[in-house]
Amino acid sequence: MKKLFAEPLVQFLLIGGCIYLAFALFGTPEEDSSENRIHVDSNRIEGFISQWEKRWNRLPTKQEIDGLIQSHVREEVLYRQAVSMGLNEDDAITRRRMAQKLEFLTSDLAQSQQPAEGQLEQFFTDNEATYRAPDRISFSQVFFNPDTRKDATLDEAKAERAKLEAAGKPDPETLEAGDKSMLQDHFPNVTEAEVSRQMGSGFAESAMELKPGEWHGPVLSGYGVHLVYVYEMEKGAVPALEDVRDKVLADWHDEQREAFNAEFLKNLKDRYDIVIDEMPAERLIDGNVETIVEPVAEPVAETPSEAEVSTES
Repeated sequence: MKKLFAEPLVQFLLIGGCIYLAFALFGTPEEDSSENRIHVDSNRIEGFISQWEKRWNRLPTKQEIDGLIQSHVREEVLYRQAVSMGLNEDDAITRRRMAQKLEFLTSDLAQSQQPAEGQLEQFFTDNEATYRAPDRISFSQVFFNPDTRKDATLDEAKAERAKLEAAGKPDPETLEAGDKSMLQDHFPNVTEAEVSRQMGSGFAESAMELKPGEWHGPVLSGYGVHLVYVYEMEKGAVPALEDVRDKVLADWHDEQREAFNAEFLKNLKDRYDIVIDEMPAERLIDGNVETIVEPVAEPVAETPSEAEVSTES
């Protein structure tokens, strides 16, 4: 090694490398001085103070705000050096963040808009189903357990329904028919969501379509087979606009933002000649592939297929 470092050519290369490194780190760049200036102006400082006050619910000390300023200067210096070294080129994360930032800016522009006279009222009218209170149902159910009744479950449920229809409106004794279970027998004035939480979404959806004043079934659930008597169905009312104005205004802003962003993106695309190469057919699957979603576990008995059962007589 000593012999190697004694060679004049090696010494020349080492000295030259040290000079180049020192200039790169400490030398004065030749770029325009405005590109080498980092100015933390009064507006930015005021922004730091406001952010601190919002987060900590008090004004910062001089030392605390100086820490924020130095952190900003450090970030700016590193950012500019990274850009000058080309580290921002062909970087998926950087590209995505820049695109998101532009979308945020356009969204802020859309958010600043306010509806013209009558526009919010028309939006509310066009979408009043969104703000309507949920329908409510009152019903009772009689349960038949397929685990014990096996293949006879449907026939026995239908036979019991004929008896219940002859007896008329159910009473506590009527509800003793069927099999014992941990399920609730009577559901007074409940929404579809409340029924779904206890009986499953399939049963709840079917129950909300049943006619009041009659026995219905067999109706299937994840637990088994049911006969259902509906006492009353109350349609949800549409609230007054003034009672839900804040939500309607927020939804209107969401719609405006989506429309604004779509138009903005279309205008940007129109500036470019977009060329997409042919897709490699050998790397694609023909037809549609359904997404497989793991079902939420719930007690499921061996019930007959829904195709075999009608929710109505």
